[in-house]
Amino acid sequence: MMEEFSTGIAFIFEGDTEKEFYMVLLEHLCCKHCAKMERIQISSGTEVAYRLTTEDNSNFFIKMNLVNTITQIPRAGQWFSTQCAEKYKSLDWHVFLCYDQDSYKEDISKFYEGDWVELRRYLKKAKSVNDIAAAADIEDIMLQDITHICQYLNCSVPASLKGRKGKVKMKNLFRENGMVYHEGKRARPVIEALDMEFLLNESIAPLGSIESLIFK
Repeated sequence: MMEEFSTGIAFIFEGDTEKEFYMVLLEHLCCKHCAKMERIQISSGTEVAYRLTTEDNSNFFIKMNLVNTITQIPRAGQWFSTQCAEKYKSLDWHVFLCYDQDSYKEDISKFYEGDWVELRRYLKKAKSVNDIAAAADIEDIMLQDITHICQYLNCSVPASLKGRKGKVKMKNLFRENGMVYHEGKRARPVIEALDMEFLLNESIAPLGSIESLIFK
């Protein structure tokens, strides 16, 4: 099966909400570029990956790693090395790091500079490493399209949002309109309400690099 692929794409997500956001983004890009993405099972059937086929029949092998907690991000480098680069040596691998850069600046952070060096050491086996890092929460990226979030909530766009970071702002906005903001898979409805094309062009994160790499 692997002979049909020439390129591997590895996404490393900090949490479930990030994964849902980038899955919706990929679905949007596939629709935009007449491509398709399907879930595939490999090896013993326990490992899940995706095949993304572009309009010109190029096949990309996509794997995703969800770290869940900040302390697990260095281990994502080991995952890439063993489960991507070494396991599928015939592929050129590109890595997208999708995490909250702000988290690593907090005093309480367990993500030390040495961990960062260790992560980068493992990622040297990749043809490219792309930092899709917002200096804020994933919700800060989402809130750039405040118009469609408010349409989802059926409310007017507020003059300002309460809170320092995106997650708090989002929760407050939902609460003020009689709703509860849920993270992870339950955030998908509001993510699907976003204008992904607007975010590709205007986002504080370089989302366009995903489109450029796969659909160039």
